[in-house]
Parts: sequence; structure tokens; C-alpha cells
Amino acid sequence: NYDIYGSGDIIVSVALQPENLKIPEMPRIGMQMILQSEFNIVTWYGRGPHESYWDRKTGAAIGIYSGRVEELIHNYVRPQENGNRTDVRWIALTNETGTGLLAVGMPLLDFSAWPYTMQDLDSAKHIHELPRGDITTLNLDYKQMGVGGDDGWTEKARPHPEYRLPLKNYKYCFRLQPYSKEMGKIAFNARRILPQFEIHKK
Repeated sequence: NYDIYGSGDIIVSVALQPENLKIPEMPRIGMQMILQSEFNIVTWYGRGPHESYWDRKTGAAIGIYSGRVEELIHNYVRPQENGNRTDVRWIALTNETGTGLLAVGMPLLDFSAWPYTMQDLDSAKHIHELPRGDITTLNLDYKQMGVGGDDGWTEKARPHPEYRLPLKNYKYCFRLQPYSKEMGKIAFNARRILPQFEIHKK
């Protein structure tokens, strides 16, 4: 559901009802968008500066961080999901002039930003096969399942049960806002309260 305000703000309310999926659990729950590659400067308020996951985040302190998209990815030996940040209050993706998009969790998000697509990750077998084109992929997630890895050869390799996403109904919400540096500090804009905000807390 999209509630669009005259200010340009959009409240995105996501409801997932996985009734007919024949899988035991969800690997991730979220939304994805593609932006032009010029939007490659990321500033966020959440855990960082390095990547973190649901069951791998205590070493990532909460703070305000900034970096380029290329600096946020992690090149594993085999290309795969990477660069996630957890417990994010807000995240802004801007270009060199300070213009871009602000996403505000209601209350929290996971996010990752890549200089390639998810399809590129799925098809590549080696890091050098990941292309660099004219896009930036932005993932705004409710959550991803944990990475697990107590060992690599038994049931303990899976995430602990408390870090999995079982098949059930989920809801999450976030606000999108066009942003430019003339609007002032990102943090100030992220704290702005929209009229009738209370209806989205249900």
C-alpha cells in the first residue's frame, strides 16, 4: 500500500501473506528498487560500519555512517548476498550534488546497496563476473534470516530457530522522501512527522 503526500513523501506499507509458498521459511522479506548509478553515496543511521546480519551484529555499533556503494559490498569468494546493515533508522542514497532519496524505517529496516543486480549475483560464479553498469540496487528489508554457521556440515550450519523467518503473515512500513542538501541535515528530515502518522502505527 502506498500513501502519497503532497510534500512528496510516500508511506510504504508492506503486508506479506505467504499462503501458497512450498518452502519451510523465508530467506528475506523486503522490497527492492533500482536507481541510476549516480546515486552511489550512502549515509545511514544504524549498525555499521561493516556489514551485519540478524545473528551477526553485536560487533557493529549503532551510529551514523557514510560511504560509497562500492565500499559497502563484501566480495565473498563466491558471489552471494552481501553488504547488509541491520537496525537501521534511516538511510539516504545521494549523488555528488547531495540530491537523492531518503528512506526512514517505521521503526527499523535492514538495507543493502549494490552496484549490480540480484540477478547478477545469482548468475555469477566468480567476483570478476559481476558487472558494473549504470544502476544502483537498493534493498529495503523488514529482515533477513540469520547466516548461521556454527559448523559447516551438520544441522548446526543453519541459523538458530530464533533467527529464521517462518511462513506466517508479516507487516512492515517505511517512508520515502526526495532529498536534497538544501533541505538541511538528513537526520532532521528523518525525524519529521507527517500528518496522520498515527494511522500507520497499527
